[in-house]
Amino acid sequence: MRERKPIDSALRRFLDEQAIAADVQLTLTEGDRAHLARARMVQALESRESIPGLPNSIKTRELEIAPGLRGRLYRPNGARALPVLVYLHGGGWVIGSIATHDPFCRLLSEAAEVIVLSVEYRLAPEHPYPAAVDDTLAAVQWAAAHSSECGGDPTCLALGGDSAGANLAAVAANRMCETMKASGLRALMLLYPVTDHPSANHPSYTENAVGYGLDANTGLWLWEQYAPHASPNDPGISPARLQRVPALPPTLVATAEYDVLRDDGIAYAEKLQGTGVVVTHMHSADMHHNFPVHPETVARFPQCKEALNEIADWLRMTLAGTHA
Repeated sequence: MRERKPIDSALRRFLDEQAIAADVQLTLTEGDRAHLARARMVQALESRESIPGLPNSIKTRELEIAPGLRGRLYRPNGARALPVLVYLHGGGWVIGSIATHDPFCRLLSEAAEVIVLSVEYRLAPEHPYPAAVDDTLAAVQWAAAHSSECGGDPTCLALGGDSAGANLAAVAANRMCETMKASGLRALMLLYPVTDHPSANHPSYTENAVGYGLDANTGLWLWEQYAPHASPNDPGISPARLQRVPALPPTLVATAEYDVLRDDGIAYAEKLQGTGVVVTHMHSADMHHNFPVHPETVARFPQCKEALNEIADWLRMTLAGTHA
């Protein structure tokens, strides 16, 4: 096992406190377990008495992307047309929502000076693969067709997400770029992404299996809810197994050392770089999965603010070259 920097001491204390407070109900039915997991993420947000940087001046608007598919638009102040980021929240395709990821989207919209379209895609197990992928593609199509009506630039789109949301972004980008339906896509933002099925046996699934927030067993359970009948080799669920990588836009891949998905992200960054994609790999050596995004840790630690600023700087600079 390679030598690595110790986990941040404040984060370690926080994770230990969360573990003591948690009461995992492994005897629940699959449906009840999903409902409990969703409720806990909502509670994680509601338990925050305050989040540094919020409230801010970002304006929001609720909209309907397609029948039954909602979105929330975040727009910084100002009259000029801005780049648009279509954003998919994390939560293992089973939990999470526009509401749980609202703080991060507000902070990112302000820091990066971009319009963010956060998507309320359908969740598993009620709506397994490929429902969420279909919703992602519909959201990007909506942004391309309607961004100008919201003060956005439809020729300067970005696509991104965190964790399972980053998986959806990667899959959708591969499909769109392969079929040449991504003319306005200028940036791909993959934060702590799921890129491969657990059967890949990446070392980080063992090294960080327990005690770092997202446990390996929970990750396996989430996969079972999302894609119970899909082949692990299907690039629609495992973009790392795509045989031929299309010409993707500049891509940010963010990883954290103490994350079961660490090696997913590292391997995918290397795969894209090997095919000529311009990749920026951002690695946090002492933090855990999704730390700057998740509602219970967004803006909680100094590293969260640092990561947010780095993500925002990359997004702003990448889009600046294509935005008039």
